[in-house]
Amino acid sequence: MARLHVTLLGSFRVQPASGRTLLLPLRKAQGLLAYLALRPGQPHFRETLATLLWGDRAAAEAHHSLRQALFALRQVLPDGKPSALVIQGDSVALNPAAADVDAANFQELAAAGTPRALEQAALLYRGDLLEGFALEEESFEEWLRVERDRLRELAIQTLGRLLAHQMRAGVVEAAIQTAGRLLALDPLQESVHRALMRLYVRQGRRGAARRQYQFCLDGLQAELGVGPEAETIQLYERLLPGTSS
Repeated sequence: MARLHVTLLGSFRVQPASGRTLLLPLRKAQGLLAYLALRPGQPHFRETLATLLWGDRAAAEAHHSLRQALFALRQVLPDGKPSALVIQGDSVALNPAAADVDAANFQELAAAGTPRALEQAALLYRGDLLEGFALEEESFEEWLRVERDRLRELAIQTLGRLLAHQMRAGVVEAAIQTAGRLLALDPLQESVHRALMRLYVRQGRRGAARRQYQFCLDGLQAELGVGPEAETIQLYERLLPGTSS
């Protein structure tokens, strides 16, 4: 069993098996651990880490700061075997045998692609990568933007596949919840608005279907200055006859 649980999706949190949240005293140490945790087991050169987190400093000073951050992590992370940090020569990694990382699990489940795996992946995506976390380091922030966008796009794809499965299976309420999460991530997906309209009508909630159509119209107009696709209008008129679009 992993002795360390690292949460990267949503708010950043590090917990030992006891469940209490660990307090990492240095902000850069938090960023370092988050960077290592996104890909457990992958070694990273000290040079890369020093540049990522202390890119505005001279090389010697940056490497000194990296040593301090690693020392701070070793002081806080649980002792025992296996060690959470694997430091070998010029490389550093987070030991996957000692740490359980939600973002890594999310990616594995999304790749598995079975209905059950998609459900579990959806549960793990509680928010964007390191939501609310920032460092005044250009290299780190660029890495964070790229990875945050990548995982958000993977979440959209995962929820889309889950929604398609739920609709085929006729699990209406669960499909409505999934569609709502999808639109929270990408409110301009007309296909998801159409899916919600169909689901609401299946539940007899015609008023909710009308409101969903209006949400779609309002969002498209506000964000893109366009109206809905013909397919969306036709669906509205077919599902809700006698109403004006």
